[in-house]
Amino acid sequence: MSQILTHSRLACFRTCPRKHYIRFELGIRPDVDSVPIRVGAAFHAALEARDHGRDPAPLMEACLGDPYDLAMVAAMFDGHCRRYANEPLNPVVSEQEFTRQLVNPGTGRATPIWLLAGKIDRIVRLADGRLALMEYKTTSQDFAPGADYWTRLHMDQQLSIYVLAAREIGYDIQTILYDVTRRPALRPLKATPDEARKYTKDGKLYANQRAEDETPDEYAARVAADIAERPDHYFARIEIARLERDLDDCQEEVWQQQLAIRAAQNSGHWYRNPSACFSPFRCEYLSICQNRDLDTNTPTGFVRSDEIHPELTGDATLAG
Repeated sequence: MSQILTHSRLACFRTCPRKHYIRFELGIRPDVDSVPIRVGAAFHAALEARDHGRDPAPLMEACLGDPYDLAMVAAMFDGHCRRYANEPLNPVVSEQEFTRQLVNPGTGRATPIWLLAGKIDRIVRLADGRLALMEYKTTSQDFAPGADYWTRLHMDQQLSIYVLAAREIGYDIQTILYDVTRRPALRPLKATPDEARKYTKDGKLYANQRAEDETPDEYAARVAADIAERPDHYFARIEIARLERDLDDCQEEVWQQQLAIRAAQNSGHWYRNPSACFSPFRCEYLSICQNRDLDTNTPTGFVRSDEIHPELTGDATLAG
């Protein structure tokens, strides 16, 4: 039976083979996803619900347990809808899963070891009639015009894989529409500790102090107001081209990467990359990376599952 390769799995191996081993070979992952992951999942769920004419609220609630996180994502989603209300797109399909054969670029023959799989956020028809692959992202990184964020996307492997898969399914993709939403840096305001409170002569707290925690509704309103005041800070949407040689390069790169993964599987050696322990963020496996018994023991705070690609439902269209 073929193994599944996804963009996430390939990216994980490139970041750190040891991390790939823990996550995709052993099936170990944190029992609670990080806030950025939960926020991104909730935002995606809301956008998908909108495309299908469903109420996004229950889906967002299913992704987020914290009422303040839910308030933040609701404000992000509402702001996104308002920002692009006058730029309507004709959705063709959303959350399209695919499975495609992994072909040796040199021989044209498919490997029986791997299948390449993924989920395309959205395919839309632009006003000029072109079909565009649309990718949604939430981030805390700087994506101002000219930022390195955009330069990297011209080499982004995920986008090339998805263009190839969409074309093989039957969608004549001619461009990529990349839609980025910034996660708000604003945090809920907490009541000033009793020992730190200062009062005016008439017994009122100083203006920069609070008697009570900010409610989720108050927090949502404050985030929404900040988004409305500076939408360009929170939202960006640009077209990204993919030339045929870019797609050829991608197929060669993926082939070389699967060879490296297969070599590690066969040898049983998965080297560490200490440069990735804290960059671009703290690795979720840092606390257990040096454990010698992960094959048999699941550390506290983690779960083990045979379902190593939970983002895929298995309801995929075979490309090619």
